[in-house]
Amino acid sequence: MSQSEAAEATVLNASLLEAAGRICAQIGARALFVHADALKGLEQLEQLPREVERHVTTCSAELHEALVGRGCRAIRLPELALGRLDIIKMGVLIALSEGSITKQDTIVCLSGLAENGQIDTLMVFRLDREKEMFQTSEVPNAVDGIDPKVFETVLSLSLELASEGREGKPRGALLVLGDHELVLQYSRQLVINPFHGYPEEQRNILDPTLRETIKEFSAIDGAFVIRGDGVIEAAGRHLNAAPRADLPLGLGSRHMAASGITEVSAATSFAVSESTGTVSVFKDGKILMQISKSQPAQPARKKKKGS
Repeated sequence: MSQSEAAEATVLNASLLEAAGRICAQIGARALFVHADALKGLEQLEQLPREVERHVTTCSAELHEALVGRGCRAIRLPELALGRLDIIKMGVLIALSEGSITKQDTIVCLSGLAENGQIDTLMVFRLDREKEMFQTSEVPNAVDGIDPKVFETVLSLSLELASEGREGKPRGALLVLGDHELVLQYSRQLVINPFHGYPEEQRNILDPTLRETIKEFSAIDGAFVIRGDGVIEAAGRHLNAAPRADLPLGLGSRHMAASGITEVSAATSFAVSESTGTVSVFKDGKILMQISKSQPAQPARKKKKGS
């Protein structure tokens, strides 16, 4: 990026941040979401209004750490090249899961692509009226009985599976989170459970060392069953509940199972499509949200001298 382009991006960021603040005040917005990776520097966050709850998303571990103590809720997204709307979708869904916003709230969102180095998208949502972000108007206020950090981890892991597959090949997957006792009643083991007999601390999805193991076991037919606190109860589980809700055409048996199990239980399910890589999140038998397949984030190119 040339010096003139960098200066233009800085001005645009400042203008959109200022505009977002004015809109929040005018409409009484509950929260403001900003994607930090599209900013030129975190000092620009000082322009955000203090009167609203500020949620800042990032795909960078370094930026996530730097956001601590800045008076905002830092939301870590997976290190993937997410689209503008998918960045917003993930941030909002994670905030809903922890109850920091509700479906009745109006929110203002600022997004952009990290490689462009600028905010270029401003969107305003009333969540229970939004059809592009949510496929159902029955948006939950929070995901009961599930640790928000666990929800965030399962969502991120689902997107990584969609992006990376296994050994570079597309791979479908189904993860069922929460209400594990009822989920186990409505399912049966297809193969020997690879997590059976291990201490709970060694099979908690919050353990980063378990991430690659889960990706390997995604090759097994059947679903992962995960407790609300993150402990994996089983993999390779066949779900017996049949869906009653009408699903969009083109969805296969994995999505049918994901829908059915959330109809008979309070669980949330995450279905990764092998053919498209889209992640579909199900709640109460319906698709709550779909996030498109993303590519692994590319390392930033070194800037040439004089650029």
